[in-house]
Amino acid sequence: MTVPVPPDDPKSAEEEPAGTDPWAPPNPGGAGEAPGQDKATVPVPAEGPTPAAAPAPAEGAARVFAAPGGFAAPPGGQPGAPYWPAYPVAPPQPRNGLGIAAMVLGIVGTVLSLAVILFWMSWLPALLALIFGFIGLGYARRGVATNRGMALAGVILGITGLVVSIGAGVFVVARVHTVNEERRAEADAARARAEEEQRAADERVAKAKERLEAARKKAEAERQAAAADERARRLSFGQSYTYGDGLKVTMAAPEPYVPSRTVFETPKDATVIQVKITVVNTGSKEVSLYGSGLPFVHDAKGGLVTSLIDGSDRMKILQGSLAPGQEATGVSAYALPGGAADTFSVEFNYGNGLERKNVIWTGAPS
Repeated sequence: MTVPVPPDDPKSAEEEPAGTDPWAPPNPGGAGEAPGQDKATVPVPAEGPTPAAAPAPAEGAARVFAAPGGFAAPPGGQPGAPYWPAYPVAPPQPRNGLGIAAMVLGIVGTVLSLAVILFWMSWLPALLALIFGFIGLGYARRGVATNRGMALAGVILGITGLVVSIGAGVFVVARVHTVNEERRAEADAARARAEEEQRAADERVAKAKERLEAARKKAEAERQAAAADERARRLSFGQSYTYGDGLKVTMAAPEPYVPSRTVFETPKDATVIQVKITVVNTGSKEVSLYGSGLPFVHDAKGGLVTSLIDGSDRMKILQGSLAPGQEATGVSAYALPGGAADTFSVEFNYGNGLERKNVIWTGAPS
C-alpha cells in the first residue's frame, strides 16, 4: 500500500483537481486510486525513491497508517488530524518513604524516651512517627505503598515513645517538685534555725548589755560612794567618822601644849599643839588598832611635822584592839613651824592592807 506524497512543485498543486484529499488513504480496490476518482486524476508522486509498503497489521489489531513526517493516522483508517503515537508508561513507584520515616522516627523516639532525662527530646520524633505512620497506612490502604508493616510499626513505636515520654516527663516533674519541696523545707528549717540563733544572740547581747549597764551603774555607784566616803573622811577639827566595821574616830580641837622634858629642842618660832584622837568600837566584832597608833601631821605646805616626845606620861599611843563598845584615846604633841601655823592637817589611818582608809582633819591651831 502506497501513501500519496504531496508534490513539491507549486504548479503541480495548482493543477490538482478540486475536491481531492491529498492525505486520504489509497483505495484498497485499486493501486493508488482513491474512491470516486478517475485513474487519470490520481496524483503521481514526485521523482525519487518510492517508499516501501508498510506491512499489513495483524488480525484484530488496530490499523495505524503512517503519515508523512512521522505522524500516524487515526485507528480504523479514517481520515483525521495527525497525532503522536502512544508510548509505553512505566508503572508508578510505591510511596514507601513515609512508612520508613515513621519506623525510623518511632525507633529514635522510643530509644530516647527510655532515657528519663531525655524525655524532652523524645516526644517530637515519636509524634512525627505517629503522624507519618498513619499517613503511610493510608497510602497502603489505597495501594500506593507496599510497606504497611513499617508504617504500622512506626505508629506503634510512636505511641510507645509518646506514652513513655509523657510518663518520664510526669516523673521528672514530680521528682523536681519533690526535690524543690525538700529544699524549701530545708531552707525554711535553716531560716528558722538562723532566726532562733539570731534571737538567742540578740538575747545574749541584750543580757550582756544589761550586765554591762548594771556593772557600769554599780561602778558609778561605787565611784559615787567612794567619792562620798572620801568627802566624808575630809573633816574639820571636832568632827567624827565611822568606818564600815563600826570603829568611830573623833579628833578634838587642837590645844596648845607645853612640853615638860623633851628629847629634842623645840624650835623657837614653833607652835606646839596637842592632838587628841578618840576611837570607839560601835560594831559587833573586835577591831585591831595595829598601824593606827600615831597620826600623821602635815603643815599648810604639805610638809610632814615630826611628833614631839617630851618623856612625860601625858603621851598615849593607840595600840592593841578594842572589844565591842570599848573606847580608847591617843594623845600626841607636834611643834608646827612658825610659817605654817595658820593651817595644818591630821591624818588617821585604819584598816588592813588595801582596805586601809584615812581620815583627815584640817584647820588652824586654836
